[in-house]
Amino acid sequence: MKLFFKYIGENLRFYPQIKLSKNDEKLIQISAMNHLGLTNLNHLRDRFEGQAFLDKTTKNIGGLIAMQKHLTIESIDLNKTKLNDFQPHIELEGQKVLVNVFKFGELPLVNVSEVKNPIIFIIQKDTLTFLLCGLASIEVVTNNLIETSIVKSNNAKFMEFTGFNFLEKLD
Repeated sequence: MKLFFKYIGENLRFYPQIKLSKNDEKLIQISAMNHLGLTNLNHLRDRFEGQAFLDKTTKNIGGLIAMQKHLTIESIDLNKTKLNDFQPHIELEGQKVLVNVFKFGELPLVNVSEVKNPIIFIIQKDTLTFLLCGLASIEVVTNNLIETSIVKSNNAKFMEFTGFNFLEKLD
């Protein structure tokens, strides 16, 4: 939390805050249940790793929907979205832009080997509230990474992004 406020704290009040509707939340829940072959939200929560899957899906898809609403672009079609290893992204001016959604109080993790596209950073403040930080070019991302003690995988190198002062606003 200390690093979060060190690198992001002073910028928080400038980030657009988007709150999704309960209808958006319901659509994400239905999509997650359909993906797991379930018909009841309680069954999803009872299933091993079901709640963790729902939380991850809500974070990634919710952040993407919040950004799409802010930019007034067409929202993702949840019926056509494959939720296995879902990596949120959009096309901006003909270029693929990754979307990195991370929890409030943490710095975003970036897989160093996958920095081949610009990245939009979004904070998940609570289940349905997202703060749109901004867009980072490949150079900004690579020049503003710090080591982390968090281990995600043996063959991937993850670092934390700290360059929030260099982000371009999302308009």
